[in-house]
Amino acid sequence: MFAWVTFAALIITVGLQVLARDLLHAPMIWTGDVAQLLFTWLIFLGAAAGLRVGAHYTVDLLPMHRRFVKVATDWTGFLSGVLVAALLLRFGWELAAIRSTAVIQSLGISRFWMFLSIPVSGP
Repeated sequence: MFAWVTFAALIITVGLQVLARDLLHAPMIWTGDVAQLLFTWLIFLGAAAGLRVGAHYTVDLLPMHRRFVKVATDWTGFLSGVLVAALLLRFGWELAAIRSTAVIQSLGISRFWMFLSIPVSGP
């Protein structure tokens, strides 16, 4: 539900941006920053959700009909996913903390909220 609401808000924000810029000739500065914030959350949470349900693309280069190859690739994928999640959690939190002192000028909020999507998507 969160993803649908966020995606709808992204579409509305970008639509407002185009309408204001092209038809009204009065650009809204804040729409670009809101769109970037929403897009960042959608990308990281969407990637995490895709990994969780196994919806990412795969290319079979190995003979997957052999049990040993299937088990080895499954474990390699699982361990790689755990490693990436741990890295996102550890270094994403560090990046969010570092960027917390910066401000998104048009919104008046900390950049922490944009970078928080990285460690939240890790686990």
